[in-house]
Amino acid sequence: MPSYLSKARARLMGGALVPLLLAGCMTSPHEAPVVAQPKTLAVQNVTSFSESLRCMDNLLAQFGRQSIVITSAGIPDATANVSAGTKDMLISAISRMSVGSGSFTFVDFDQRQTDVADLQGLVGFTDDFLVPNYYIRGAITQLDEGVIAEQEGAGLAIGDVGFGLSADQVVSVVSVDMNVGNLITRQIIPGISAHNSMAVARTGRAGDLSGNIQKFGFNMNISLNRGEGMHQAVRTLIELSTIEVLGKLAQVPYWRCLQIEQTNPAVVAEARDWFRDMSTREQVVFVQQALASRGFYEAPITGTHDDATRGAVARYQAENGLLADGRINFDLYASLINQDLALGQQPDPTFGKTPEQVAAQVRPNPLVLTIATPQGSSPTYQLNEQLDMTVVASQDAYLYCYYSDAAGKVARIFPNQFQPDPYLVAGRSLSIPGRQSGFDIVFDRPGANEQVVCVASRKELGLRLPQQLKTQDLTPMPVQSVEELVAAFREIDRTDVVEARLPIRVTN
Repeated sequence: MPSYLSKARARLMGGALVPLLLAGCMTSPHEAPVVAQPKTLAVQNVTSFSESLRCMDNLLAQFGRQSIVITSAGIPDATANVSAGTKDMLISAISRMSVGSGSFTFVDFDQRQTDVADLQGLVGFTDDFLVPNYYIRGAITQLDEGVIAEQEGAGLAIGDVGFGLSADQVVSVVSVDMNVGNLITRQIIPGISAHNSMAVARTGRAGDLSGNIQKFGFNMNISLNRGEGMHQAVRTLIELSTIEVLGKLAQVPYWRCLQIEQTNPAVVAEARDWFRDMSTREQVVFVQQALASRGFYEAPITGTHDDATRGAVARYQAENGLLADGRINFDLYASLINQDLALGQQPDPTFGKTPEQVAAQVRPNPLVLTIATPQGSSPTYQLNEQLDMTVVASQDAYLYCYYSDAAGKVARIFPNQFQPDPYLVAGRSLSIPGRQSGFDIVFDRPGANEQVVCVASRKELGLRLPQQLKTQDLTPMPVQSVEELVAAFREIDRTDVVEARLPIRVTN
């Protein structure tokens, strides 16, 4: 086999060259172990935000944030003065906050590519390519060395950030800016950004280093390793900025991991924006899930502010020093996000009931799922026509829909990045693709027999699917057929999963 022979020659050549290179600096056998012995033990790089990254991992898991796919071209040094592996620092930070939660998946690409547009050019060349939802862009935007030297009781202000300094110090300031953009639209998301500056002080007498960051009016005093200096300061800023921007993106109270109080005015303003951006139904669903995880709510997650929800809200309010009026407002939301929650947990329908009461429960009417099109339940489409379908469930349910083409490739078409909520209210007609969706399903292969398969359940089963099935929407999945997906849902719940199918014929 030529490839094997080629590798063998390379190994033989390398083996012949090594003795020649070493002949001039040969060490006697009894001294070699001493020469090779390391002088210091390897140590793990523990930074000022190592514990905060672990905290974020737990927080993201509690809030049920999963499968957010992200990328970055790196965090370059716009000042051209700090030579540091900033992209790898960023990847490490994202990885450490996703160990248990699985919240973020980082898609890497050739570092020589300087813009996300290069990454977009890869999409479509391989079926296994995972398309990110978002990308991080940023830079080391400022490095002022020796800003203040040997000042007695001096102060330093950078924009809205102030630092207090003691005598006999040389202070340098480094800043990192970070933003998050939507990969599809290439638009930077307003408010999902971080700008952090750090004052690095070298004390003349002792020669030690320290750092100071002011965040939300709260001073963070950072210990630095003298041997690393400014590079360790950059790592600290990248970890802090990553916590901040991804905490904002996932809408989890990241400030808890930075030891910043919930009552901080900047924190309150951030949380208030999150609450205001939620629809009424989203607010109700969040409250029902949060109260269920705290043991206050036992009914199904409906998104309806009914009597059961009002009662649960009032009980929580009464026990937590809030006005017990049963209303869903910002004060309730702010209190809940400051608690340890488990939003993926569903209420136990048998909670508080005796075995006799459980046995006597009347099973509700069966869940029925219907797919319809303007051309009926077995439509035929012309070449270049677009799919227009609606799905209706007889009861509130969680819905997942998949498209299987003539070649057997399967992609998830709902939920998607434009319609991210899988919850479907009973009797409400859902259009796929939706009117506001940024994609169409166009038939481009004449003579093809294709299909849409939708799976629904009263429980949120999508979060419990195997990790390999939690892929990006609208891209081919690593399955042999749509039957494999249906089987995965039924493996999780054998009694409460229903499906509906739409066979599609494409003609010339």
